[in-house]
Amino acid sequence: MSSVFRECLSNFTKDFAYGGAVRHLLKKGISIDRILRDYKYPYTKEELLQMKEKLENAQKNLK
Repeated sequence: MSSVFRECLSNFTKDFAYGGAVRHLLKKGISIDRILRDYKYPYTKEELLQMKEKLENAQKNLK
């Protein structure tokens, strides 16, 4: 299996398992630092920042 495919599969699996919950917390205003401290999701701070930015951009586009 190629490393690119493995990385894509890992990202898909992680998002499927945890992404919705993390996006819900971000929408509720829970800080990234609190998510990292209080929840055991397998995301880095950089990944959470990217998720938050995508959510904010999506909300701006709806207006």
